[in-house]
Amino acid sequence: MNYTYLNVFYTVAKLQNISKAAAELGVTQPAVSRIIANIEREHNTKLFLRSKTGVTLTREGIQLFEMIKNPLIELEKISDNIASKRELGDVVIHIGATSTALYCYLFKSLENIKKEFPNVNFRIYSNSSANLLNMVSKGILDFAFITTPFNGGNDLEVYKISKLNDILIAPISMKNEIKSPLSFKSLAKHPFILLSKDMQYRQFIDDFLAKHSIHINPVYETDSSAILPPFVELGYGLTFIPDEMAKKSIEEGKCYKVDIFEKLPNRYIAFVIKKDKNYSNIIYEIKQAVLKENK
Repeated sequence: MNYTYLNVFYTVAKLQNISKAAAELGVTQPAVSRIIANIEREHNTKLFLRSKTGVTLTREGIQLFEMIKNPLIELEKISDNIASKRELGDVVIHIGATSTALYCYLFKSLENIKKEFPNVNFRIYSNSSANLLNMVSKGILDFAFITTPFNGGNDLEVYKISKLNDILIAPISMKNEIKSPLSFKSLAKHPFILLSKDMQYRQFIDDFLAKHSIHINPVYETDSSAILPPFVELGYGLTFIPDEMAKKSIEEGKCYKVDIFEKLPNRYIAFVIKKDKNYSNIIYEIKQAVLKENK
């Protein structure tokens, strides 16, 4: 598979949308679709699942993405840095963010950061906390916004910048069946959609339930918090989610909050950057602006 094919696959996987990938690559949507079809045919495997809203990676697609993403991010950084030197001081900053950090913090704060630093262009990469920590440690990312709790990161500076409020939500179709407050014993009687076992938020939820001798075997698992509310809206089951990510679904009457007898422990969005890094002036200034905004 040549670089062009790899770059097309990587861009579609990163944006989860063929039209957006075509726009970023400067080619037509049919051309992108044709290249993806050629890759799938060449390797006799399905890499993406299509839907009305975009595409998601299959298991084989995830494996390929994990293999190629770091080298391609490095190439993208080199290309961006060369281009930025041509553009009279424009700078490219590479940011990582979990899906929760994107929805609950970065979407709202990035506009303010951009206003304060108009000559900065941002490349944003969404991944799990564990992978983002590794990418910051290796210098692939300049900094990242992740969610607590997490493991590792001894070579990183970590600053808690925004509190999360996790809640339990259920489909509106279950409102007559599931009443608030819900006892812990009855939790396991209902269907759940949760993150995959290797995701740290899933481990956080499992640890919380284990304190009350509760074990939940979810009917569906996913690798992205952003996918949880749509699954609940469709009536597949209950889930734990930050209230900010469920706000729209609740307001539209597609799901509702279910009270439980004990509140989940506090979690936070954290800003992480490598310790003892020889920061450029602009990265240092952005770091100070983020921390100042969230004092």
